[in-house]
Amino acid sequence: MDYQNKFKNLKNRFAINKSGGFTLLELILVIGIAILLFNVSTSSFNTYKIHSNLSLAVGGVVEAIRLAQSSSQSGKGDSKWGVEILSNQVVVFKGNSYASRVISADEPLNFSNGIIPSGLTEIVFEKISGVTTNIGTITLTGGSEIKNLIINAKGTVTY
Repeated sequence: MDYQNKFKNLKNRFAINKSGGFTLLELILVIGIAILLFNVSTSSFNTYKIHSNLSLAVGGVVEAIRLAQSSSQSGKGDSKWGVEILSNQVVVFKGNSYASRVISADEPLNFSNGIIPSGLTEIVFEKISGVTTNIGTITLTGGSEIKNLIINAKGTVTY
């Protein structure tokens, strides 16, 4: 019988409040945790997005350089081919320079927002040999991340 009374006392102590609401403290705690999770996930997503955009830009520039070099080596259009790095895009062009190019042969590739190119801006490859006198470094910056692409006289890209 004593056990039954003790059980009833315990049951009463842990009984759920019949009012059925949340306290202000519980509500503030849940909202605070939700805001914290949102901020962490947003920050992670933005970092991932910048890294992804920068990787795509690097791949695009390397692809453009290789396309221009192979077009020159194959004698496509009986012309030199080159690459121009602009502030928001990279353009594969046909001609001795970007200024004197055949505009109808342009193949542009736009950069995503937030990608800032600097350094070497024009690379022109010689017909058949595929070599270039435009050697140097192209720097692509996205947020706090930086990628360097180094072009040598043979037209090889190192990144």
